[in-house]
Amino acid sequence: MLSLKKLLYPLFSLTLGIFLIWLIIRLTPVTLEEIASTVQNLNPIGISLVVITTFTHLWLTAYKWKLITQKLTSNNQTPRKFYLFYVVFANLIAQFVPQQIGLTFVQSLALKVHKVSTLSQGFFSVIYDQFLNILIPVLLLPPSVFLILGKISLPIAIFVSLGILLITHCIILQWHKPLVIFLFRAYFKIKKIASRNKQDTQLNLEDIPILSTRFTIRLFWLSVFRHGNWILRSFCVVIAGGFTINFWSIAFTTNLVQTAMIVSITPANLGFMEWSWIGGLELLGVPASVAGNFAFIQRILGIVALIAIAMGCGLSLAADRFSLVKKTLKTNEISKETWR
Repeated sequence: MLSLKKLLYPLFSLTLGIFLIWLIIRLTPVTLEEIASTVQNLNPIGISLVVITTFTHLWLTAYKWKLITQKLTSNNQTPRKFYLFYVVFANLIAQFVPQQIGLTFVQSLALKVHKVSTLSQGFFSVIYDQFLNILIPVLLLPPSVFLILGKISLPIAIFVSLGILLITHCIILQWHKPLVIFLFRAYFKIKKIASRNKQDTQLNLEDIPILSTRFTIRLFWLSVFRHGNWILRSFCVVIAGGFTINFWSIAFTTNLVQTAMIVSITPANLGFMEWSWIGGLELLGVPASVAGNFAFIQRILGIVALIAIAMGCGLSLAADRFSLVKKTLKTNEISKETWR
C-alpha cells in the first residue's frame, strides 16, 4: 500500500516547479506579455525545425534503447516503432513526474509487459541508455563552466571539449569493464541511500551485464550525436523566436542545463531548466529578459513538438491496428469461401 509520503511527492514536485517559475517572473525582467508577444510572432520555419529535431532526438533515443535491449535479450523481433512509441509515451509521462523516474519506470515496464525482456533486463537496458545520455553533458561540463565564468576563451573551450570526448573514447577502450561495474555499484548504492534501506545488500558481479567494448564505443558516439542534435534543437528555438543568442552560447549552456537534470525533482525539470538557461546565458552576455524569454519559449515549443509527435505516433498505431483488423477480416472471408 502506498504511503501518504509517496502519494504527496508528485504534488510537492509540481508545486515546487510552479514556484520556481513564479520566482522567474517576479525576480527577472521577463514578463508574461513579452512571452505572449513572442509566441504570437514565432517563425513557422523555426517551429518546423524544432519539431523535426525533437523527433530526431526521440528517434535516436529509441534506436539506442533498441540496440541495448537487443544485446541484453537477443530479441530481434520487436519493431523499432515499439521503442519509439514508448520513448514518446515516457517523455509525456515525464511532464508530470521527475524525468528520470518517469523514463525509467515506463521503459522498463514496457519491456516486461510486452515480454520483450524480464524486468531486470529491461531495467539494466534503461540504466545503460540513460547513463550514456547523462555522461556526455557531464563530461563537457568543466569547459562549459570555465567558459561561462570567463576563465577560458571560446576556441579553448571547443578544443578542450573535443579533447575530452577523444580521451573518453580511449578510456572506454582500456577500462570498459571496471567502469561498467563501478557504474552499477554506484547506482545501487545511491538507490539504497535514497530508499533509506538499512539492509546490507551486496550486488553480485555476475548479475551485471557487460556489453562489448566495441558496442559501447558505438553507443558512446551515438550519444554524442544525440547530444549534438539536442543543441541544434535549442538553437532552432532561437531561430523560431528570433532571439539574439549565438550558437556557441546555446551549445555550452546546454551542457549546464542537461547536467542539472540529474538532480531534478520537478516534472520535466520544471523551473530548474529555466533558471539554468537564464543563469548560463546571462553570464555569457545575454540579457536576462532575452534569456528568460528564450527559456519559456523553449519549454512551450518542446511541449508542442512532443504533443504533435505523440499524435503522429497515435495515428500510426491506429493505422497499424486498422490494417491488422482489415487483414484478419479478409483472411476470414477467404477461409469461408474455401469451405463453401
